[in-house]
Amino acid sequence: MNQSGGNTRLILAAVVGLILGLLLGMLLFWGVFPPKAGNPQTYDLAEEAKVMYVKLVADSYALDKDMTRVNEFLYGWNDEEKQQAINGAIASYEAAGRSDLVQRMTDLQLALGLTPATVVPAATATPGAEPEAAPSTGLWDRLKIPCLVFVLVLLVLVLGAIGFNLARQRRAAAEGGRPPTTRPLPAEAEGPLPEEWTGVGQPPLGHFITTYKLGEDTYDESFSIETPTGEFLGECGVSISELIGKGEPDNVTAFEVWLFDKSDIRTVTKVLMSEYAYHDEQLRAKLAPKGEAVLAEVGVPFVLETTGLQVQVAVSDLQYGEGQTPPRSFFQQLTLGLVAMAKPIE
Repeated sequence: MNQSGGNTRLILAAVVGLILGLLLGMLLFWGVFPPKAGNPQTYDLAEEAKVMYVKLVADSYALDKDMTRVNEFLYGWNDEEKQQAINGAIASYEAAGRSDLVQRMTDLQLALGLTPATVVPAATATPGAEPEAAPSTGLWDRLKIPCLVFVLVLLVLVLGAIGFNLARQRRAAAEGGRPPTTRPLPAEAEGPLPEEWTGVGQPPLGHFITTYKLGEDTYDESFSIETPTGEFLGECGVSISELIGKGEPDNVTAFEVWLFDKSDIRTVTKVLMSEYAYHDEQLRAKLAPKGEAVLAEVGVPFVLETTGLQVQVAVSDLQYGEGQTPPRSFFQQLTLGLVAMAKPIE
């Protein structure tokens, strides 16, 4: 008995030491030697996490039947990844006896144009037959719960570290550093490009539309610029630069429009100003370090350029707000179109 108890304590101590060592290693890896910034996406999740994620997508689709949102949620997933995750979710719900949720996953599967998986029904017990006793797994019975806890803790640490790293990059971008490298779903514009942007001899790498409305005090949009084959080239975006007056909501008098080129390793920024801010010398001087001043005018485009990229920006809708501030000093609504292209080789 003493020897058995000693062996058990030794095994438990070894397992606890292994878990603590791995957790400490993960903390050192992510905190002291963080990986280079990339473009984390849902299709990069582990298989178990993908199954959990696709369950949430199915719940969303069951509420509003909005395939546009479903396609956004599963952006970048190929059919094999979708099918595998849905099959895993169906198997999980079937094992739990949740036929309603199985049907929910099947509805999503059909909406995505995938072939419904064949679900194997639970075995029917033969009357009078004695159920087979589950074989004892011995040590595994004692260790499976700690192992499951370890996997869950590890997943939380990894996702938390990724989120912290991305938040740190975004803060650095707000302070004038490198822009965040998150890859949000592109708001692809529909319809033809403006006439002044056609005839450049090459298709655009991205055509994005973004709209600010008064009250969006955390407005900050960014778009990934990629080749047709998916190679990341850079990012562009729009964020709040300067406020005017006091009170709520914030009165935005200027926006920063920026372009990051990974081959140039720099960010080019121009400050899009209201009519009042553009003609106010003090505001112009205050915002000059952030970038070249541009007057917001409908139909008057401007260009951001780096070594290898070019983004042409145009205001398609502009409405000024009214209040205690000077006339035409803050934006009620502003819609911008951004067209990203590879810079022509001279």
